[in-house]
Formats: sequence, C-alpha cells, structure tokens
Amino acid sequence: MKKTPILLMLLALLILAAFSIYPVFNAFRLSLFDMGLLQREVTFVGLKNYSVLLSDPLFYNSLKATLLFAGGSVAIQYFLGLFLATLLSTQDLKGIRFFRSSFILPYTLSELVVALVWLHIYDSNFGVLNGFVNALGVPVQRWLFDWAMPAVIVANCWWGSTFSMLLLESAMKGIPAELYEAAKVDGASGLQQFFKITLPSLHYVSMLNLIMITLLTINAFGIVFVLTFGGPQNATDVIGMYMWRNAFRFMDLGYGATLAVVIFIFNIIITLLYIRVFGKETLKGSVSK
Repeated sequence: MKKTPILLMLLALLILAAFSIYPVFNAFRLSLFDMGLLQREVTFVGLKNYSVLLSDPLFYNSLKATLLFAGGSVAIQYFLGLFLATLLSTQDLKGIRFFRSSFILPYTLSELVVALVWLHIYDSNFGVLNGFVNALGVPVQRWLFDWAMPAVIVANCWWGSTFSMLLLESAMKGIPAELYEAAKVDGASGLQQFFKITLPSLHYVSMLNLIMITLLTINAFGIVFVLTFGGPQNATDVIGMYMWRNAFRFMDLGYGATLAVVIFIFNIIITLLYIRVFGKETLKGSVSK
C-alpha cells in the first residue's frame, strides 16, 4: 500500500524528467561544445562559450532590455491584476459576469495571435491607436520605433494581467468574511480593510504570482519576435530573443545553449530572491495550512 502513491506518481515524474529536467542537463552539455545547428563536426571547448558570453556587449544589452521589459511588465501585471481582482470581488458590482469575461478573453488567445492583434493596433498608417491619437490632435506616432519598449510592455501586460487577476481573485474569495465584518464593527474604512486584511491575506499567493509572471516574462519570446524582432537597434532585444537569434539564425547551437543555461540560472536566482523578500515564514505558513 505504501508503494501505491509512488507508482501513481511515476508517470508524472517520468514526464517531468523528460520535458523539464533532461533539457536543462542537455543544454548545459551543449554549452560545452562548439557546434553549428547544421554541422556534423562537434568540438569540445569547455567553458569557452561562457568566457565569450561575459565579454559580449550584445549579451549585456539583452540583460538591460530584459530588465526593462520584465520590470515594467511584472509591476503593471501585478498591480493591474490586483485592481481587477478587487473590482470583481465587489459583491454589488453590476455586470460582473460581463466584465470578468471581457478581462479573461485576451488570455484565451495564443501569444502569436496577441502579437498580431497589437501589430495592427500599432500600425503607423492604419493602426487604431494612431487613429485615436490623431483625432485628439496628436501627430501620428511610430509606436514600434520611437516607443518600442513601452509598446511591447503594454501588449504583454494586456495579455498577461489576466493570470494575476484570476489568481488573486480566487485568493480573495478564500478570505473569511468574518474578518471584514469585525473590521466594519470596529469602524475600519474600506481602504483600511484592504491594507489590513486583504493584502496580508494575499501574502503567499502574491509571492507565487510574482514568481510566475516574472519567469514567464523573462522567458518571453513570441510577442517581441512579432512586434519588433528585437529592434530598433536592439532596444527590445531581450535575452530570449538573443538566444533564439544565436541558436537558430546564426546557427551557433553551443552559444545558444550557453544563453539558455544563463536564463535557467537567472530563473533560479529570481525565485530565491522572491522567497528571501517575502520570507521563509510565508512558505512555512502555507505548508502548515
């Protein structure tokens, strides 16, 4: 009987190992070789690719672009998701089903479709956004050139904020109503209830939410690929885009794998930083529940 849970989980563990653990080790193995995507010759170079990486100015440019992209996207997605979740948690809100469906709709679309939608919105000649600003007397803007990074961030947040909204809203519904009733009896305002009851109750879920949206944003590729292709002048050349270009456009599979390993290390560091910021007590409290 004791072996039954392990046997039941065996298939899931095998799938996890095949699609998550093995690619990590394989990427590290490939990073130790000088190999082209279409070449048969493979040369072991040890840590040479990492040495080249540390002296590559384009790599540092991709880090800067990733920091801007991830920082802006994560902040907007979390706070916008928190606002929408709070709005939808209001009991007397009219048309709540319509609003929830409207907010969820972008998340049902694929990343490619979202990118194509915003590509048409940002179009300099026929885009909806330029038509709107032109009606206000503002000159036509080249959104994907002069405002490339903000434009990509907005498109990414329009698509990704729903995840934060759904996660935080479900957590809000789990907060005992007695806490709010007791706060009302004590004369607490709605704002005081939000900061004293709602936010502390979302501590653990907020940590999970921030970890997830940060990792998803750092590993983002499709939206940047379609909207700007890393341009103009590498302004939106995030690290995922830079990795793809080296591995599949320049066909330097070894260097691309090196970038993949670096991204994986960044993911681990960021996760640990979030745990450090929120405190280990957050995890202990969730386990004890």
